[in-house]
Amino acid sequence: MDLTNQRIRQSNRDMALILMIPTMILAKLIYLYVLPDKYYFDSWRMTSMLNEDGKFVAWEGYQTTVDFYRKINFFHLTNVNQWSLMLGPIMTLLIMYVVSKTKEMEMKECIFLLMSTGLLNIYVFNITKELIQMLFFLLILIIINLSINNTFLKIVGCAAVFYWESTFYRTYYIIMAVLTVFIYFLFNWLKNRRVIRKKEVFFTVALCFVAVFLFLYASQFISAEDYNEAISVRDSTANEMATTVISNPIPVNGNLGIFMFDYVINAVRMMFPLELMVKDVVYTPFVIYQFFILYYFIKTMVNLKRLDSNMVAVISCFSAYLLGSFIFEPDFGSWVRHESATFPILQMMAFRSNLYNSSMARQSREEIEVYETKNV
Repeated sequence: MDLTNQRIRQSNRDMALILMIPTMILAKLIYLYVLPDKYYFDSWRMTSMLNEDGKFVAWEGYQTTVDFYRKINFFHLTNVNQWSLMLGPIMTLLIMYVVSKTKEMEMKECIFLLMSTGLLNIYVFNITKELIQMLFFLLILIIINLSINNTFLKIVGCAAVFYWESTFYRTYYIIMAVLTVFIYFLFNWLKNRRVIRKKEVFFTVALCFVAVFLFLYASQFISAEDYNEAISVRDSTANEMATTVISNPIPVNGNLGIFMFDYVINAVRMMFPLELMVKDVVYTPFVIYQFFILYYFIKTMVNLKRLDSNMVAVISCFSAYLLGSFIFEPDFGSWVRHESATFPILQMMAFRSNLYNSSMARQSREEIEVYETKNV
């Protein structure tokens, strides 16, 4: 029976890889012919800046992104559709190669892979900031999979990538660099506990929020401008074009205590975005996708004691990303786009989840029984 199930999972993996191509094509058709204009504004602006045609006002915050695409514009692309049709196949083939390292998939993992392929080809694989963000996460994936035994060096390397990105691209990634190292030590402490009880879990979660508070508190003395931007981002820079704005329950008005209260509430809202379904049924696929991510994140955390060193590094980086994103994401649309761009490390949580199936649980129970027998 186990051999039959293994063959089914292998067949699922093969079929999912094949279906990534038609999924990409369908997603590109949706991007080219279905989406409303608001989804193109950023790409149109960057293309205008790249072409220097003056159709859109140049934004200084986009200049680094535009400079990147100018350097790789070997085929002299001039419009958004051309960029989408070039980057889509290239990046899809790249993630197919990454995913091909997975030997087996459950059906739900195949669905998650195809949903990710669709979302990435609609929102990321174009002339976008999110594509560059994904390249940083690919670099993190490469560092984690390096054949060195010192996991702490890998964590330092991952933190260095976040810090590097913060120096010229997204300044708030500095908090992810710091939290990556902190969370790695925290998760190792939790992993090494003889038994992980509810109070240790609560203590770990509480320490993560305390770490965010302490980072922000210290930042007001180091860079007051960045501090004020962080705690007021949802009070003052809500995306007027977005219909899914993540507004603060209580206006912060510069109060760090109120900000932390809102921060916890908004973190729950972002991880459980049920309010989107109340706004419009069209957001249901995004809610389902978020619940997929939540499921794999929780499943990985529940099996923390079974994780190898690379997976501890993965969950540390992803947790740091979540805690940083809870501060700055202005709306649920941006949240989905940015989170999907973490796919290089997200797929490790998703596609290794079948290692924690009931067979391993039975093995653990057998080990416990042997231990207890020997110690009677």
